[in-house]
Amino acid sequence: MNSKNNDAGNLNNIRKQIQGTQLFLIISVTILLSLGGAFININSNNKLFNQNLQNTAELITRLYSFTSSYTQSELQDYMDSVVADLPDVDVVSIVDTNNNRLYHTNHELMNTKYDGTLPDFNKHNSNYYTESSIGPSGPQRRTYSAIYDDDGIYRGFIMTIRLQVSITMVTEKIIIMFLLVILASIFIEVSICRVLSIKIKREFLAFTEDFEGTKFLVDSMRANNHDFTNKLHVILGLIQIGQYEKAVSYIENISIIQRETISTVMNSIENPSLAALVVGKIARASECNVKFTIKEGTSYKNDDITVPSEALVTITGNLIDNALDAMNMDSSNTDKELQFGAYTKDGELLITVKDTGPGIPKENLEKIFENGFSTKGTGRGIGLYHTKQLIESLGGKITVESQTGRGSCFMVILYR
Repeated sequence: MNSKNNDAGNLNNIRKQIQGTQLFLIISVTILLSLGGAFININSNNKLFNQNLQNTAELITRLYSFTSSYTQSELQDYMDSVVADLPDVDVVSIVDTNNNRLYHTNHELMNTKYDGTLPDFNKHNSNYYTESSIGPSGPQRRTYSAIYDDDGIYRGFIMTIRLQVSITMVTEKIIIMFLLVILASIFIEVSICRVLSIKIKREFLAFTEDFEGTKFLVDSMRANNHDFTNKLHVILGLIQIGQYEKAVSYIENISIIQRETISTVMNSIENPSLAALVVGKIARASECNVKFTIKEGTSYKNDDITVPSEALVTITGNLIDNALDAMNMDSSNTDKELQFGAYTKDGELLITVKDTGPGIPKENLEKIFENGFSTKGTGRGIGLYHTKQLIESLGGKITVESQTGRGSCFMVILYR
């Protein structure tokens, strides 16, 4: 009896350790993904903010060009109405060549001398540029825009300003939003883990009569952990969809370790749609326990060839899915690897997809591109057929080399 109690106690300890490790890993991944998403989102917002500020400055400069005949009072009323309709701007100041403020959002500063930093448009080789500075209202980001009359003579400049206080408020809102996402995700994780804990506890109790059942339970826990992690990513994606930059959505589908691989994809493939597809397929390959390798020398340059992105995605996606399906058919294959390559030169594109699946028998090599032919069961056999039709409609060709028991390699050549 004591032996059984000891066995049960040991099993419970193992269960608790596995659950604790599982919860720790999932919460850690959640926090890291959310922090990474917040960092990318803040950086993206800062870049977008600078661009919006410059676009606003250009708009204000154009509007000001219509006020040459306005009196001081008319100019003030007109600019006040313009600034009121620009929520992303805190201060607008118009300064003439004598450093007199012709207009300022703070009316008390109108008709006073401007003693701040004078813009150097020659140094920046542009009539518009943005920089950080400190003014009467405190730290700020300001865009300088040059004013010229109809004869092209320089008449002063306009400063369009966003205060650092306002920028900080936007950043704080982003951080708060991500913190809420983290808390909501952790709450969901804990709730699901509680349900899983009850289920796992029942499984452990069912095997306490046979200590050998522990191995089965550990394996079951590992499978549950993998499945739960996948579901967590989906939950995070649903929570955040439509609210952040595309880069945030990528983060929910990869681990921190995969970022180097994603960087390689982005640097090797200029086409955003094709790069995004490859990133997604890398994540799917990982779930299938397949090593996804980007072949050395892979380089896709948009200037080399013009192929519709939709066609690239369809062709490449079908070939990769076909390779993954082939390798998943053989459960005894423990060395699953998919190698992908894309190479362009002037007017030509080569795509290669190589797998370590069971291979294709010689008698089937000519049949695999036929409509409806498949060795995977009924209702299959249209993917490669449509892929070939699409490639040929673009003036290209597809070939395959295969060796039974070693794998297959599909090659696609497309021309401009």
